[in-house]
Amino acid sequence: MNIYTKKFQITFSDITENNELSDKGILRIMQEVAGMHSASLGYGLNDMPNTGFGWIILNWKLKIYSRPKWDTILTANTWSRKKTPLFAYRDIEIYDDKNNLVAISTSKWLLYDVNKQSIAKITPEIKEKFPDVDKSVFHDKFNEKLIEPENSNFAFEYTIQRRDIDTNHHVNNLNYLDFAYEALPDDVYHNMNFSNIEIMYKHEAKAGDVISVFIFENKDKEYTITIKDENRKNIHAIVKLSQ
Repeated sequence: MNIYTKKFQITFSDITENNELSDKGILRIMQEVAGMHSASLGYGLNDMPNTGFGWIILNWKLKIYSRPKWDTILTANTWSRKKTPLFAYRDIEIYDDKNNLVAISTSKWLLYDVNKQSIAKITPEIKEKFPDVDKSVFHDKFNEKLIEPENSNFAFEYTIQRRDIDTNHHVNNLNYLDFAYEALPDDVYHNMNFSNIEIMYKHEAKAGDVISVFIFENKDKEYTITIKDENRKNIHAIVKLSQ
């Protein structure tokens, strides 16, 4: 099977104040193993000047089963699950050093033409390089279109800083999780135990942009955080958190 495997060590920046692997730490490892898999096939970050292509993520769906502590060695497996002419779907699973399942995710990606600065169709060559594996970590349908609740409450505004920007020259996808968590009530923030995370990225944000963050809590203690532009019209991202 065309499954890529890589080991990772949980670093200090990957843990919460309670010495547990954080949601951002999990997503960091998943982002890394996805990038390393692409690089192993000649379509990584360092290959972009030659290939002219890069990958942009549109969605994450993540389920967490356990939270190992600092310095634990994790094993991450990833594979291409499905492709359409425009989108590529990737699944990831992470295990701890005792082979216990830590987390799973599925994700949706776009191929980007860095020279034309536009979306590109997935070429036959890339399809051949990334053969699909008939294995899915989720059995239920992947909801790719998160909706902003009508009665969300304004939480805060934030000006995007230079430190928030990645090699694509816009806000790194992991930072939207930081923005979302800053909107949570204090008691929830310090005792986070979300098992399910969904993220939809819609419009890029760049250095100097002002974002407006809104939060909605339903009766089941599920939180939907919407990150919009300064005029509160265009959505940058929606983050949904639940038990």
